[in-house]
Amino acid sequence: MKKAMFHKFTNFIQQAVETFAPNISPQEEFVYHWKSVTSYFVDNKDGCVRIEETALPEHLDSMLRILQEEESELGEAGTTGMCMEYLLQHRLLETLYTLGRTDHPPGMKQCVLRFFTKLLSRISHPLLPHINVYRAVQRLVKACGETKAGPAEKEEIEFLCTVCAKIKTDPYLVNFFIESPSKSAKTPHRTVPAFSLLDALLALSTSQDARVSLKACEGMMLCASLPEQSAALALISQTKFCHSIAQTLTELYRKLPMQVNLDDIEMIEAKWGFNDINDRHDEKAFPGKRQVISFLSWLDYCDQLIAVANPDVGEALSREIHQQLLTGCFSSHLLQASESGSLMATVYITRCLRTVCSPALLKEFSYFLLGSDRGLESKDNPGHLINKRLLERCNHLSDELCLVTLKLYDTLLQKEDEHIFHCLLLRTLLGRSYLQLPSLPSQDTVSDSTQDENLEDKKNASKEEDKPDDLVGQTTSSDNAEIIANNEDRDSSQDHSRNIANNLPSEVHKVVNSFLTLLPDEIKSTIQTVDCSYDMYLRDASKQFAIQERVCKSWGWPKQPISELSFSMEKFHQGPFLQMLFDKLLHMLDQSYSVNLLLTSLISKVALVPHPNLHEYLLDPFLPVAEGTHTLYSVLIKVTNEIKHHQKTDSTFPQKLILARKQLFGLVPNIHRFEDQSRMEAIIVLEEFCKELSAITFVKHHAAVTKS
Repeated sequence: MKKAMFHKFTNFIQQAVETFAPNISPQEEFVYHWKSVTSYFVDNKDGCVRIEETALPEHLDSMLRILQEEESELGEAGTTGMCMEYLLQHRLLETLYTLGRTDHPPGMKQCVLRFFTKLLSRISHPLLPHINVYRAVQRLVKACGETKAGPAEKEEIEFLCTVCAKIKTDPYLVNFFIESPSKSAKTPHRTVPAFSLLDALLALSTSQDARVSLKACEGMMLCASLPEQSAALALISQTKFCHSIAQTLTELYRKLPMQVNLDDIEMIEAKWGFNDINDRHDEKAFPGKRQVISFLSWLDYCDQLIAVANPDVGEALSREIHQQLLTGCFSSHLLQASESGSLMATVYITRCLRTVCSPALLKEFSYFLLGSDRGLESKDNPGHLINKRLLERCNHLSDELCLVTLKLYDTLLQKEDEHIFHCLLLRTLLGRSYLQLPSLPSQDTVSDSTQDENLEDKKNASKEEDKPDDLVGQTTSSDNAEIIANNEDRDSSQDHSRNIANNLPSEVHKVVNSFLTLLPDEIKSTIQTVDCSYDMYLRDASKQFAIQERVCKSWGWPKQPISELSFSMEKFHQGPFLQMLFDKLLHMLDQSYSVNLLLTSLISKVALVPHPNLHEYLLDPFLPVAEGTHTLYSVLIKVTNEIKHHQKTDSTFPQKLILARKQLFGLVPNIHRFEDQSRMEAIIVLEEFCKELSAITFVKHHAAVTKS
């Protein structure tokens, strides 16, 4: 206490003397303050006095003030005054670094860091290119982050962020912080560059002080985004940047709760930099919520970093995340036999997909889930293991596991990644092997073949009703006969391979009506309730199609259907994903309302995709298809026929259907479920689905006509 009183009294006397002293030049005053700093270390060997008890901070602040005033008076850009010249020529910054490095007296390092920070931020003259500046700055950068939870963390991060700000205005300056040391004996023919600025930021990014950690992450993002290729190369190959970022994400994933309500995971909103929560005051808190938010927040940071990073850095970090998180953790969790374990893993990776937007990281997620192969996919080819297992779970006995897996595919189809659409939808359609390639027969031949098919259908009708599973992957003769009957007035010379959107209005009208009239009026619930809602589907389809067109615009898809030879197959197979959708659609009368609702929503998303091959395959009921080819319309006909059969055998069918619709729309209480209620709900879903398909077809045609 006495020493502190003495130093304060000394400072007061010194300031009084300076006030009454004759006027001296700024340079003389500057030199005086500098010599006062150096003389302190000559005269004081005692290391017990803290920096606050000395006049050192005041002398350094006075030096900064003189430098600022000098630059202001000069007023000419690019010129330096005598005080600045003194600082540069006499290597004051290197001396200050040496004094701060020892942290003697205690707090000196913080004082020096503040001086460097203020000097770089307040002086507009470009100082860093000077060798006597950047060499001292570089050495001070290396001294940052050395001590875990050190007392100078706040000053260190402020200094590093100031350096980053300078580099942002002139990216070339980053080369001053990428060193090439002298060749070592072990590697005489190469040098190993070191990225000291990035290493210091990486060390501080793990600070327990959230503000320090946040600023360090911002600094790393800036370093990663620099266009200088030397910085990108050093960051990737000579730092632990990519490994550390991915390792942090992986460690946070391993801390996630494996027993938690699935709705809680879906409802969480987590953004990097805004993850501060207080469990005691959070009404929606649940055990493990903090861990989930921490993981998703760091994933959001990784995604943002990759989005702005130098492309080489972004790809390197994405590959590291693929290796550590996806292959290292998610792979075994998704493939495990445990229903509860695979359920949680599917929910978490779906939630990850919702967060990921950067193209490089999204590509790695799509490669992990669907594989990187883009070649022709045959029916006998087992395909990518994870995708194969996920598709199998879409038909799982557990509705919960089935739903979360369908949601995963639904999320995939919402991402802006061409590889996802190619792998799931287009690999088997680009060859147009679904078409009936021989020339169209004469009308007499069509009539004769139709009669033969109808005769054959009568013989096999009972067998088909008893074996609905056998219908998957096939188009029966009865379905072909019905399609041909609907198409009798169609000109036989017309090119059936044209895109529906380019057909004549009258022909599109037939296509639209083919979906609207698929279900007879006697099995439509809206006939009695006068609730068509078709206009709503038109508005929604128009909005969603416009969004989908913008997403796919840059992918260079053709405007007319194409036949790529490399994707042709002798016997057409629609691919495992479309097969799964058609299979579930065929069995929708035996599925829960929630599964059917998500299933039809997923098929509608697929139908909105503006690729002409997919468009004609899914949405043209009159398309002449190859033998054994299974189409969306043929599946809908099978389901409709099953409903007709059920309606004829149930005298209370109309009353049950209307009651089920009223209960679904909340018009009457749904206290007790009646027999066949799930089937009635499935019929209502199918009815609405047909309206939606009709609206999508009309909107796509209208969009094409408007453009032409």
